[in-house]
Amino acid sequence: MEKKKTAKLMIISALAIVIFGCFVLLPFLVPGQANWIDNLTLAQTVTPFWFNESNGQTTIYDEVVVPIKYGSNQTAEGYLTFTPTEIVSVKNYSGEISYTPDQYTLSGNRISFDISSGLPYIQDEWLDNKNVPAQYQDGSIIPSSYNDGGGTNNGVHVVAENALTRTNHLIVTYKYSSAENQIDFAPQLQVENYPNLMAKLTAAQPIKILIYGDSISVGASASGFVNFPPYLPTWFELIRQYLAQTYYNGDQSKITLNNYSVGGQSSSYGVEQLYKNSFDQSDYDLVIIGFGMNDASLKVNPYLFKSNTATILNQLRSSSPNADFILLGSFTANPKSTFYGLHAEYMSHLADLATTFNLINSQNKSGCTFVNLYDVSMGILSRKQANNPNDTRYQYLDISANYTNHPNDFMVRLYAGCILSTFIDF
Repeated sequence: MEKKKTAKLMIISALAIVIFGCFVLLPFLVPGQANWIDNLTLAQTVTPFWFNESNGQTTIYDEVVVPIKYGSNQTAEGYLTFTPTEIVSVKNYSGEISYTPDQYTLSGNRISFDISSGLPYIQDEWLDNKNVPAQYQDGSIIPSSYNDGGGTNNGVHVVAENALTRTNHLIVTYKYSSAENQIDFAPQLQVENYPNLMAKLTAAQPIKILIYGDSISVGASASGFVNFPPYLPTWFELIRQYLAQTYYNGDQSKITLNNYSVGGQSSSYGVEQLYKNSFDQSDYDLVIIGFGMNDASLKVNPYLFKSNTATILNQLRSSSPNADFILLGSFTANPKSTFYGLHAEYMSHLADLATTFNLINSQNKSGCTFVNLYDVSMGILSRKQANNPNDTRYQYLDISANYTNHPNDFMVRLYAGCILSTFIDF
């Protein structure tokens, strides 16, 4: 059993597209090519879509939809999270090309088109690493055996950080009925859990933030992180930009952001590095802990994961007693892959830890908040798949940039927005 776990950890580590120690990402600005800020304002980018409600209509900006062409069909189809009452725009992933209503058909939450229309799509077998065109083999494609029902290539899937998994997509801005689509997975505003952070923000005093976790916390796979249009920054960089704009008149130098996350690692590694005192652990105002994706994929016992996370919390709180803490519940791994494991089981343990470590009383002023991205991601997938029961394999690509365990730009934006929404009243 230990050998199997070790082998699987090696696979997960290999899939981490980069291993960084201290890492802070600045947004890419590529002359002559579309950038994320050309499509959306910073506020539109980070505000969770459920706050964009007006007159009974909610606007969702640039939702990612990956149209799939099945077999020899001459049409491709994808599914939105909600049934639109109005389509505002349909564009390619970078936002450079807009498509008109005569080029596609909308039926409920299903968007489809003839492949001769010029809209981007993915052939189903490409995601089984079969007959992948040369232009989509510009980067890492790793064949990996999955428990996915076989697919078209005997169960072999791609794990890709390249054009295949991030260019043949649509981004759709649309409105839907708020009353008919109640959201049951949105994190709640808990500003009372951030007494130290909010005191400094409202006084425009400098703050210091620590990010500590796995590859998702490194920044994988925001398009800016891997240098693809539209070059969206990482979720933590979006948070820094939004806080700078809101509290410091845009002066990002007021926010020190240290990121000691490492791709492919689990909570045990997080404990080990803390005991080695291998990085700066002191004087933080906000600490965001983001382990769990790899633990859950490796099926690390939930109580061991909880114990490791508690150790990390205790150690960092002893070094930064005035910090407020966030525990991230990882978005889901591909439910059809062997990387999907105990993710759902970890959520209650993280929620329990956040309650235990939320020390807001007369003696202590250090908060701890659980932000559940797993429920957000599964809530979106379940709605997309409700009207597509015959195929639930490929729609994970609507929220993932590597078809396995890294968020795409839409999910990166939700990471930033869900975190912010626990202490920012959108």
